[in-house]
Amino acid sequence: MNEYKHENILHKRNFDLQFSIRFEIVDDVNFYSPFHWHNHIEILYVIEGKIDFTIEQRKYVLSNEDMIIVNSENIHSSKLRGHAKYILLQVPLSVFEGIYDGIETVTLNEKTSQADSGKLFSYLSEMLRFVDDKKQEHKVKFISLLYDFLYVLLSSQQAKNKKAAAISYYGINRISPVMAYVEKEFREKITLSQAAEIINVSPEHLCRLFKKYTDMTFNEYLMSLRISAFYQLLQNSNQKISVLLEECGISNYKVFIREFKKTFGKTPEAIRNEINSCMTPKENL
Repeated sequence: MNEYKHENILHKRNFDLQFSIRFEIVDDVNFYSPFHWHNHIEILYVIEGKIDFTIEQRKYVLSNEDMIIVNSENIHSSKLRGHAKYILLQVPLSVFEGIYDGIETVTLNEKTSQADSGKLFSYLSEMLRFVDDKKQEHKVKFISLLYDFLYVLLSSQQAKNKKAAAISYYGINRISPVMAYVEKEFREKITLSQAAEIINVSPEHLCRLFKKYTDMTFNEYLMSLRISAFYQLLQNSNQKISVLLEECGISNYKVFIREFKKTFGKTPEAIRNEINSCMTPKENL
């Protein structure tokens, strides 16, 4: 049986470190990230706009000055409500090697108070001043601020409910091979029976597992990956919409368009027209 493991590819910015982090300000419109996971702690701080954020079955609506923390190996997804701007930090557990034993057993509170968000944000904003600076001493300053931030995070946000974390860890490990396989092969025709064989369960049991740990059905998860991929292509390609649909493995156009409109509030044609209307005459030739 093949084993599949999902890993986000993160960048090192300008630092030649033994670990890779992602740290940036994201400014986007209607971005949709389907359910996924990674072995990083993720922190998202909203500067402006609204974001629907889901961690397993727990749903949050984030707005200005809200912060969300995603523990390592937790399945999560996000959807911007129109335009949103936010700070994103993803830190691998390897950052703690040799300095914090048992970090993999630590569970952090997902939602922070306004006071704690403000305190943590002060470190993030200071880190932004040094993240792209080429000066050697500024690189040292950035790493210093990063560890100060992590110290405050661990000191103030450790959760008391370890049982929930253990259940979550079991859930992701149970269905992660299926999710990773689907993420890799979603452009192809995938059946529920094929997916169930990956973890040696019946199709019915796989359906129950998906619903339990993601609050989605298997088909809804597959559709979410196709919607996300199609939306990115729609914004970055001049190909006909029918061609993009085929590239994303979509055969039932009517059902897909209905689900796409549920997610983004508009048809692909309407979004394509908006993109074209924002282009200069020269770009639109």
